[in-house]
Amino acid sequence: MNTFRRRILILMAILAGLAAVWFLTPVGDIVDFQSIFENRDTLLKTVKANYLVAVLVYIGVYIAATALSVPGATVLTLLGGFFFGPWLATAYVNIGATLGAFIIYLAARFFLGDGIQKKYADKLVKFNKEIDENGPNYMLTLRLVPIFPFFLVNLFAGVTTIKPKQFLWTTALGIIPGSFAYAWLGHAGATIGEGAPWQLFVALGLLALLSLIPVLMRKMKGRAVEEAV
Repeated sequence: MNTFRRRILILMAILAGLAAVWFLTPVGDIVDFQSIFENRDTLLKTVKANYLVAVLVYIGVYIAATALSVPGATVLTLLGGFFFGPWLATAYVNIGATLGAFIIYLAARFFLGDGIQKKYADKLVKFNKEIDENGPNYMLTLRLVPIFPFFLVNLFAGVTTIKPKQFLWTTALGIIPGSFAYAWLGHAGATIGEGAPWQLFVALGLLALLSLIPVLMRKMKGRAVEEAV
């Protein structure tokens, strides 16, 4: 058996294991946000009584969801804010999302490199060029401004010259603003009925600011081009 086939089999085994955890255990049911909200008080008390286990399960679910590119990261972040509050949830999301993204990055680098370069050749032209010229700065921009879907950035980065340490710190730092905004929104849901509607307005305000980042980036880039001419 050649090296490439061996790597593919190892990758398939890893993905199968993660999928089994997600679909064959109660883990996948955790994202049922409606059910959680209906049982808010009971669940919050349970989490408080079993805090360490709850945190470990939450981070594990986030790692699996990110590594498998399962839709629902936003819901998971909302749930984190709901259960743990915006500050701690942001930290837990950061750990889970960064490690899950790193799994995809490693898979792309060691198992799928050539295949990804061929499949996404047109999209990777600019990506490869920007990584070669700007490296970590471009990666950080991609995390702050979602030009490409999150899982595609993880895949693309794995087949470029970006180093593992650079991938980790740019991912961990770049996802903080978005994670915090959605975690605060989830926290607002947990506090509804407790006389704290300002939580919701703060969360929506943060999301509005995040939505303006791409516009501001384009304007700054446009001014830079005009000044260079």
